[in-house]
Amino acid sequence: MTQWHPPKKELAKTKAELREMLAEAVRNSQAENKRLQKAKKVKAA
Repeated sequence: MTQWHPPKKELAKTKAELREMLAEAVRNSQAENKRLQKAKKVKAA
């Protein structure tokens, strides 16, 4: 029995989408970290 393989074009598109989602997640987490650091500085002052 042979394994099913998705079409190559679809796979490349999926990789691009995942890369884009990862980049967005990193940007969001960096923005959140900056906001938390500012909040800590305000509390410390």
